[in-house]
Amino acid sequence: MKQKTVRKIKRKLLRPSSLVVVILAVLISVSYVLDKNGVWDRALESVGVSKASVVEGTGVDDNSVLTAYFIDVGQGDCTLFVTGEYSMLIDCGEAQYSGTVINQIQNLGIQTLTYIVATHAHSDHIGGMADIISEIGSEHIIISEPSDSSSETNTYENFLDAVRSSGSEIILAQPEYTFSVGEMICEILAPFNVSSSEENNNSIVMYTVFGETSFLVTGDAEKQVENEVIQAYPDLSVNILRVGHHGSKTSTSEEFLSSLSPETAIISVGAGNSYGHPADETLDLLSEYNVKCYRTDTSGTITVTCDGTGYTVA
Repeated sequence: MKQKTVRKIKRKLLRPSSLVVVILAVLISVSYVLDKNGVWDRALESVGVSKASVVEGTGVDDNSVLTAYFIDVGQGDCTLFVTGEYSMLIDCGEAQYSGTVINQIQNLGIQTLTYIVATHAHSDHIGGMADIISEIGSEHIIISEPSDSSSETNTYENFLDAVRSSGSEIILAQPEYTFSVGEMICEILAPFNVSSSEENNNSIVMYTVFGETSFLVTGDAEKQVENEVIQAYPDLSVNILRVGHHGSKTSTSEEFLSSLSPETAIISVGAGNSYGHPADETLDLLSEYNVKCYRTDTSGTITVTCDGTGYTVA
């Protein structure tokens, strides 16, 4: 991670705002060269920022069922995991869908989210996140480092303003960071490196396991990152794949599918979108590998319910 960009994020997060005291715990992905003697850690500690520790769930008894909602937010992404009193929201779509997502969360009786994960800085993933943070809030917020251009957009600035004011624990994504949401175990697999120009490849790739059911949520990560993931985790397999980049031809390579062997694919995509998503070649490849495919543009919000031994899709 480039030192100057880390400082840029820290400055934005720590910028004073009318008597708000922000307590931050940032997990920094730093190369071995920078951190081999603990120099970077000590530098962060000197300005009041430390690496985040793993947050464990308390294992309450009502966590026997996990429900994953792939919420229809048009041409965007939004995934909500709920198990017992614990919840995790991954992305939320454009700002115009913030009310839809807030209503879904509140209708489930969730007063405060356990985790929010913003996979990357594009507005179709975090456009409504400032509203959600302000209205619902979250105990922990996981973010990825943005590209140079994305970090200066109004959407990202509004998102960081809300993060700064939230009082949440802030975690900067790093591969192999593991945490739990109730009985669901979650691990960040990527990004490995930060792209200064290609924001899609800064997407957080999140692997989750609940009992015998596993999910992989990939943001807009493209084939380059997919290849890095299967090289770093050659034994990785998943039951349910949230297909990358809305089914674009830039994601979901044959090597990726062959390695992961998913049974079910979820594509979050807007009806009649101008990008031509999902690509025919992606749909054909999923069919070739006998992956059952569900799409929000044709089915609306898709609900996956897991009981620890299996899952059903509605």
